[in-house]
Amino acid sequence: MNRKSISLLVLSVAVLVLMMIFSSQNYLLFSFGFLILTLGIYFFKFEGRQHNSREVVFIAIICALAVVGRIIFAALPAVKPELFILIMGAIVSGPETGFLMGTIIALTSNMYFGQGVWTPWQMFALGVIGLVSGLLNQGVPRWVLVVWGFASGFIMGWIMDIYYIIGYVDPITFKSVLTSILASFYFDFVHALFTGVLLLIVGKRWIKLFNGYKRKYDLFEN
Repeated sequence: MNRKSISLLVLSVAVLVLMMIFSSQNYLLFSFGFLILTLGIYFFKFEGRQHNSREVVFIAIICALAVVGRIIFAALPAVKPELFILIMGAIVSGPETGFLMGTIIALTSNMYFGQGVWTPWQMFALGVIGLVSGLLNQGVPRWVLVVWGFASGFIMGWIMDIYYIIGYVDPITFKSVLTSILASFYFDFVHALFTGVLLLIVGKRWIKLFNGYKRKYDLFEN
């Protein structure tokens, strides 16, 4: 993990801490501030070389697919393909791009589902999953891909549990924390299972497809 990836994680945690300190009512301000910081660090990556506009197109396509997929499955709680699409796009494009795509997916999809205090937390959760996915090699074994996809569903759920516990659980005790985690276990499990199954069935095929586009247009190369 390079310095830019670490900077993304540190700044995103700082945004969440500031949001908790000052006021949860300013969630939109913090959400867009989060995105601006992410964009700033991401585009700093291109210092010293000509930026390829096709990379922006690739990012837009991945984000659009994830957002549309989340909206299409809106009637089915936790059955959403956004993690699958994010993981596939991040593996091909790298950790910083993965983090950026995760934050964009969360913010833009909530234009439909509704913005709230949870938005920066979802941006952070999807950003972290995109970043870690970007650290995986494109030749990653299928079983590793499936295990990571399954784990990512729980990682996102646990991060959102932290948001819920900090904001709504009083008093915070071992019992109340355990109750909150158990209450979301079913949804986290379904989300994790759905993501893992998609990666098992078509994960390698999507990586091959995205990687072909990457090679053809010489994308995401240092």
